[in-house]
Amino acid sequence: MQHTVAENRIILIPSKAPSPTTSTFRGFRSPTSNTTYTPNQFFDVVIPHFSRGVVRIVGYLIRKTLGWCDANGNPQEEQIEASYSEIEHKAGVSRDMIRSALDDALAGNILECSREGRPKLAHDAGQSALYSLRWSGVAYTTRPAEFRGFFEGDGNRTDIPNEFFDVVIPNEPLSVIKVVGSIIRHSIGFQTKHGRRRQQVALSFQHIQNYARISSRSDLAKAVRTALEKNYIIRVADGVFSHRFDERRSATYALRWSDSLIGQKTAPAVDQSENQTSIGQISVPADQSEIQTSIKKKPENETINRQPVADTQLQQKLIAIGFSEKTAAKLIREHSRQVIEEQMAWLPHRAPARSPAGLLRRAIEQQWPAPLKLRATEVQGTVGWEFARCFYAAYGGNRGEPVNEPSPREAQLAADFVQRLTRAAAGESHVSEWGRALGQLAREQRNPFPSLQLAIRQLGDAFLVKIEKQRLHTQLASVTQLREQHEQTHRAAWLAWLTEQERAMQQSQPEEYAGFIAKRQHERAELATDPKPWSRKALECFDVESVRLSAFRQYFGLPDFWQWDASINNQSLNPTA
Repeated sequence: MQHTVAENRIILIPSKAPSPTTSTFRGFRSPTSNTTYTPNQFFDVVIPHFSRGVVRIVGYLIRKTLGWCDANGNPQEEQIEASYSEIEHKAGVSRDMIRSALDDALAGNILECSREGRPKLAHDAGQSALYSLRWSGVAYTTRPAEFRGFFEGDGNRTDIPNEFFDVVIPNEPLSVIKVVGSIIRHSIGFQTKHGRRRQQVALSFQHIQNYARISSRSDLAKAVRTALEKNYIIRVADGVFSHRFDERRSATYALRWSDSLIGQKTAPAVDQSENQTSIGQISVPADQSEIQTSIKKKPENETINRQPVADTQLQQKLIAIGFSEKTAAKLIREHSRQVIEEQMAWLPHRAPARSPAGLLRRAIEQQWPAPLKLRATEVQGTVGWEFARCFYAAYGGNRGEPVNEPSPREAQLAADFVQRLTRAAAGESHVSEWGRALGQLAREQRNPFPSLQLAIRQLGDAFLVKIEKQRLHTQLASVTQLREQHEQTHRAAWLAWLTEQERAMQQSQPEEYAGFIAKRQHERAELATDPKPWSRKALECFDVESVRLSAFRQYFGLPDFWQWDASINNQSLNPTA
């Protein structure tokens, strides 16, 4: 649906938010005030799955809508008009991206257009389009395909510091927004069974990457460093990577607060059973407890005494691989212990041909992701994984449960293809069915395809067109059925209107009506003398009221059913319903 915006303006709901601060950021203010009561789905659905333009416009609208409410939670102002210039400078969206971001938000059921815009013309001042947040009573979901609007039921919202909307979202790249949003969602956005909120959370790089959907591990590392340098977050404790599962520990992060942390107690993780509103429970090591009244750092003397020992041990391991003492010290100084130990553990799986030390150094400095063979468990249960399994099952003639385990590369390739198919199907997703259909299509080819990648390359476009045609055929059938039902419901009212017009015509224009009667008598005489079978059938129903009224309508040029429905019927068919 096209939404024209007159004079480059849209109307948002409701009041004015403060401009982003230009001074050095010193931390978020305590969430006891200066907060916006934000739907958790903004973090679970919008930030991970949509573009920066969508995130910024929706964040700006949430801030203006939910950040300024009265005591009953209602917006203080019903409507506020915002120009493209205001969105560009305050929401941080470039002018040429606003239209596409609005379209994506509408397609994703995040926003809704309450009033379409009309362009300014020579004799028409036009009007601005009216947009607002879309709310839904559908059960809470974190899946974009199932998202029909922000959950309007009780709970599933969190008081978020206004600085996140006023400082972080309008000014930072999407990767930084995702990192800070992930820590917000898993800390203060995580409610315990006693109703309290976390202040810190143990999150591995992999957890953040999966939740926030950041494709590149190097981009994630850069975003974390930026968030730390700009005082959005703090790293409370470094993570530990080990071959032994019981020794591994994720890094612990928290928001940086400008006025110290919230003084609320939380129970130790070992005895704690937390019910999260929308995402799975985060596992915390049993020997680690959450903070009580503030984040406690290790005493300086303890850090000074223990760190050199750990660094010396790590340095010796690097030297044994082939690094010089100077290079090993430089790597330890510039990169965290977790990153170095992860890359050391993954080195045998990369099969270095000549210089293991050189390959390891590049892996550490560029923060390469884990080798594909080690990431197989990460893709299990994903959309791409299911599509690939069903493809190979149909390709092999297996109509039962698939037994193939696709590689992470195939799962990612399939996920990208499913995303295109979902757009072609207008949001509907049939992953298993699509996978088997493509597999069957590949099986039927004269020269069978040996891989999913080659099948998508050779057959993907034709399969995509097929899905689009199926969607259009379904839409056409639905519209046809809707029109037939509507005409059947309102046809009697149209005939009654024609009857009234006939009575009025007899009184107001008796001569013209007499001409209509004479024409009818002449047609009846012709049919009576015509021996053809169709003439006899036409004569049998010639005097039926609906036939007579149809002839009356044609003679005087009155509207047919659909013209009458569009211009006169007060219950006309809505084409967009």
